[in-house]
Amino acid sequence: MGYPKEEKILEFLHDKNLIVASNRGPVEFHKHKNQIEMKRGAGGLVSTLLPLMEALNGVWIASAMTEEDATVAKGYSDNRVPITLEDPKFWMSFVLADEKQYEQYYSVISNPLLWFVQHYMWNTPYTPDIDDHIHQAWKEGYERINQKFAEKVVLESTRNEKDPLIMLQDYHLYLCPHLIRKKLGDIFLSQFIHIPWPQSEYCKIIPEYMRNAILEGLLSNDLLGFHIPRYVHNFIQSCEYFADEVDYQQGIVKYDGHSTQVKSYPISIDYDGIKDMARSKGVLEKEKLIRQIKGDKFLFYRTDRADLSKNIIRGFKAFDLFLDKHPEYWGKVKFLTTGKPTRQQIKEYEKYSQNVKDIIEEINNKYSREGWKPIEWIFKADYHLVIAAFKNYDCLIVNPIADGMNIVPKEASAVNEQQGVLILSETAGCYEELEENVLTVNPFDISQTAEAFYRAVQMDKEERSIRLKNLKDIIKKRTVYHWISEQFEDIEKLTSA
Repeated sequence: MGYPKEEKILEFLHDKNLIVASNRGPVEFHKHKNQIEMKRGAGGLVSTLLPLMEALNGVWIASAMTEEDATVAKGYSDNRVPITLEDPKFWMSFVLADEKQYEQYYSVISNPLLWFVQHYMWNTPYTPDIDDHIHQAWKEGYERINQKFAEKVVLESTRNEKDPLIMLQDYHLYLCPHLIRKKLGDIFLSQFIHIPWPQSEYCKIIPEYMRNAILEGLLSNDLLGFHIPRYVHNFIQSCEYFADEVDYQQGIVKYDGHSTQVKSYPISIDYDGIKDMARSKGVLEKEKLIRQIKGDKFLFYRTDRADLSKNIIRGFKAFDLFLDKHPEYWGKVKFLTTGKPTRQQIKEYEKYSQNVKDIIEEINNKYSREGWKPIEWIFKADYHLVIAAFKNYDCLIVNPIADGMNIVPKEASAVNEQQGVLILSETAGCYEELEENVLTVNPFDISQTAEAFYRAVQMDKEERSIRLKNLKDIIKKRTVYHWISEQFEDIEKLTSA
């Protein structure tokens, strides 16, 4: 499997009923040529937990994301689907909700309200407006779907005599732990939050009764994980007015007679896995296109979902400023950007996607010369193409306003073959791990970012090579398997205490 201390972990887990719950599951069903087909999801969480799911015949609870998910789920008792259908290794337990209820839960409360707060994205003189629509969505959407998830967890916890090991994931399920504990009492609960936890004052954007419900939920866990120590500190600080006792040094918060251990577990990547993929036939084929785009030019690259937190527009404004200040590089550099839309049902995201397109078009119109267009944009790029670009960039920019970790710099540095320079925002979750070998930028400082572009094209090959080697060394020392193994080790300690 690739886990540190793998035998010890499997020994600990062999008598456990492994239950994972997340809004989006590891598989989805889609219709293709009038046939329903199963598609496996990507990402670190899926790749690290699925082997354990299969080894333990565990269950993954998730929302039905597609019509086909719901159709397949309805064909099984309790909407509990064997995966795979022909040769069951684990189970998917689907949570079904009507369209309006899910929209309130996801597209009003989870995104944008909670997501925007946790990424410092509200323009507070104007937004958000916490009106009847928001309060209704909390009660009729977020509360109810958390209740449905909790009911599924309770059901799965009592299916066999094994001790349940419950691992809740992320901000969609803040209320679940309290609801589960009310039903099951003294049971071990863990939850990992994959996005930042903001400073306590900023949390006060959320109405107090919602904040209290969130804290009550999270403090019903025995183990609560965040990516980096800063988020742990911010969370504990947010608990000061609510909890009975907080201990920053030990990372313990006590509330209502219960203690919660709060720790950081920085996520990373499957280093060997991505190196293998970089050598795959699919990636080698996509490299032909990347090399054609690059030609003999210095290649800047970025890849993002069109999320406001990714700060795409300021990145392009900085590139505009770089070209304006340094016309000697016209025709000598190329900026490739790949990405895909996200959450287009939310008006802020739809507008942002259009604004990204507009600034790319504006820069291309401003600087294009015969035979040269400064920015190439590949919409809806597949992962093989992204990996091909990772191998060939000369400078990668990752400049989010805030994010939980952001593994793009780690994936890219692991496979890059061009002594690529990394421009990295100081507010990225991975910054503290990588900072000594990157060009640091304040995500709001366009002038500084433009200067970073210039430093990247000016940097000699020896310095670039040293920086990249150091990044690779840091990244391969700590993989995604360390991230999950450390959580299991702490769960074992806490359950045996």
